[in-house]
Amino acid sequence: MATVNVTLSLSSTDLFAKQNLSFTETDALSPAGDSQVVGKLYLTGSGTEDSIHVKEIEGTGDKAYLYMKNLSKTSGEYIEVSRRASAVGTDSTANDWFAVLGPEEFLFIPIANCLSVDLEPAAGNPTVEYILMEKAAG
Repeated sequence: MATVNVTLSLSSTDLFAKQNLSFTETDALSPAGDSQVVGKLYLTGSGTEDSIHVKEIEGTGDKAYLYMKNLSKTSGEYIEVSRRASAVGTDSTANDWFAVLGPEEFLFIPIANCLSVDLEPAAGNPTVEYILMEKAAG
């Protein structure tokens, strides 16, 4: 069984006026579902949704871990990220995005109930690298 080690560390001495921020979370994930995908997606441009198509990740026990990074270094090339739960080949609903990745920003989240992840850039043609690791139902 594959194992993916994840560590998230946040720290700041000046975010809050009277309190330092410092914590680290670690976990060992065991992706074992049908979809394990790694790749880069070169986005078409503003006004066009591009998609990362996956085998359906159902909401009853199925979930996946999604890592994604906007590789652009150009100001203004942010990317709206949305989850499509309806039929593949139809656009997700306008303004239903759950994340916006600015240049060089990333995310790592669990997702479920999904047929694809849709991406729409605000400007330019940024590139996104991604890893989607489905966890077996259970």
